[in-house]
Amino acid sequence: MDRREFVVLGAASAALAACSSAPQQVADTVVGTVTGTSDALLAAMSHQIGVSETQAAGGIGSMMSLAQSKLSPEAFAKVSKSIPNVDRYMKSVQDVLGPNAKITDLSSLRSAFSRFGMGPEMIGKFKPYVMDAIGKAGGDSVMQLLGGVLG
Repeated sequence: MDRREFVVLGAASAALAACSSAPQQVADTVVGTVTGTSDALLAAMSHQIGVSETQAAGGIGSMMSLAQSKLSPEAFAKVSKSIPNVDRYMKSVQDVLGPNAKITDLSSLRSAFSRFGMGPEMIGKFKPYVMDAIGKAGGDSVMQLLGGVLG
């Protein structure tokens, strides 16, 4: 186990101890983030928010696409390393919106969510899950990078 996994597992233990709502969701998200092998974040979001896993992937990918357009390549690399399967999520956005589509502001983010069959209010529901996953894997400084983009 490397240092990053140990730190994330320690933070996960504290989060699980303090979390009274959806402890299984937190555990699944942390395990998926640490191992990078499953789509635990998608499953958790799907269950907790009430969207399909395709919509969850599209929402995450849309938020990551916005981050990519707003952050420097170095900053985006830090953010993207914190979400397993981020390339696949971003590809799902390109598959739906088209290969040349860009998400550059809140308006285009709302439009992307709409194309995945979700209203603009879903952005606010996605944000805490995505921020939490990034914070657990990348730390507060990486979470703040994304927070600056998502407002």
